[in-house]
Amino acid sequence: MKTSLRASRALTTAALAACCAAALVPDAQAEAFLDVGASSTRVEADIATLSETITSTETGWHLGGGVRRELKGGGNIGVRLELDDIDSNLLLAVRALDYRYSLSEHFALTAFLGAARLDLATPAYGYYLGGGFQFKELVAAWDLSIDLRVGDKLARDNLVPSDPHGGRDDNFYDLRGISVYFSRRF
Repeated sequence: MKTSLRASRALTTAALAACCAAALVPDAQAEAFLDVGASSTRVEADIATLSETITSTETGWHLGGGVRRELKGGGNIGVRLELDDIDSNLLLAVRALDYRYSLSEHFALTAFLGAARLDLATPAYGYYLGGGFQFKELVAAWDLSIDLRVGDKLARDNLVPSDPHGGRDDNFYDLRGISVYFSRRF
């Protein structure tokens, strides 16, 4: 657990440092955007005292916001903060590295890496990654994106009295999902 928490904090710190550095660079122009949509997520819970994995699939809202900067050769690099509803639990994710490569004027591929926090009785932290595609300029300043996402081994300490005791000290949650959302560029 301590390793994934350190990694999550390190990725979050790196994302904030990148935003600050981009703001301090003269002539740096960044494009801000907000995301609104829906997500469907399959959660596989590996509980310390249970021999089988508990699986559920939940659909909820998806919100996000970030900044990106154009690179030479048709790419963009940025950072993004995402909020998702997973069975009334908040998933807070930071895309510390959010990359977009334009294949044409209206179509792009995306990839990202970061950290996630699932708000349970005690929070679960872990790595967050994925990719997808984007239809750019669907309507003026609006894009449509579809992302496949993975939250890998989000770890949660068993600290609450109602938690299972015995076996491991941690419970692990694997997230696999899809998000469909509109992005408004500013």
